[in-house]
Amino acid sequence: MYTIKSKLPVLIVIAFMLTGALVSSCKKEADTSINNLLTGNGIWRLASMRVETLHGDTTIRRDTLNTNCGFAQSFKFTDDARCTYKYYSCINDSASSTWELTSNDYDSVFLRSPLVCKDTTKIGTISIRPFSRSQVINLGRNSLILQTVIIDTFRKTPVVVLRRKITRYGFIH
Repeated sequence: MYTIKSKLPVLIVIAFMLTGALVSSCKKEADTSINNLLTGNGIWRLASMRVETLHGDTTIRRDTLNTNCGFAQSFKFTDDARCTYKYYSCINDSASSTWELTSNDYDSVFLRSPLVCKDTTKIGTISIRPFSRSQVINLGRNSLILQTVIIDTFRKTPVVVLRRKITRYGFIH
């Protein structure tokens, strides 16, 4: 015959299982949301910047820029939708603005920021908006890759050839 004493170990195991199920079913804030990954770990430092120019499908030029910059270029995002970029294009300057993440129907995520930075060219220093529509290629705890694509018409005759300038920014913590 079964007694309570013989069923006690089974009841204890069932009680622990129910307690574990209740604790794990409580709603917790996911620390891996895209906003938390972007803002949670502090400052993103620029590790690489690659610019590729294509005419149609042909790569004309591929450059890695600012390989000998004396400044640590950095991008910081805050929870209140503000961002700051320091030393863009290796210029001793800081720019601040707002930011937002958007997505399209193809599951791509875009960083949009009206951030205005100074950039150096052959003609001097100009103001640009490098992150007005940047695609988030990768975002993890320790890495962020943003890509911007600028498209214009290179040639119209005899066929239309599009020129694309693809800039890929690689950031690390």
